[in-house]
Amino acid sequence: MADIDEKVVQYTLQFSRKCKLDVDEHALRDNIYRHLEVARSVVTEATLERIGHVHLSVMINTAARYNLSLAEVMMEAVRVGSQPVAPLCVAVETRKTSVTRVKQRPSLRVVK
Repeated sequence: MADIDEKVVQYTLQFSRKCKLDVDEHALRDNIYRHLEVARSVVTEATLERIGHVHLSVMINTAARYNLSLAEVMMEAVRVGSQPVAPLCVAVETRKTSVTRVKQRPSLRVVK
């Protein structure tokens, strides 16, 4: 369990350093662990291993960009099949915002 978590953390840190991004290592580590822990409620450890640390890192970063959890992205991937991460995030975000949006009926007024 800690093996895939640590691989994702190390890959993300190396990528951030290579891009010369200033990151808080402790906060990044906590965020990745939180995403992976929630994802374990949706998929098994073996599935996370098969997905791989590189793809998990990309999925976490993309999900965070859309204010989603990795578990939400994984559930959408299971529902619609394998797709790139960004369209999955857009689909989940659209569905979440459309549910909360209040639908108004257009009103017509007779003007004299």
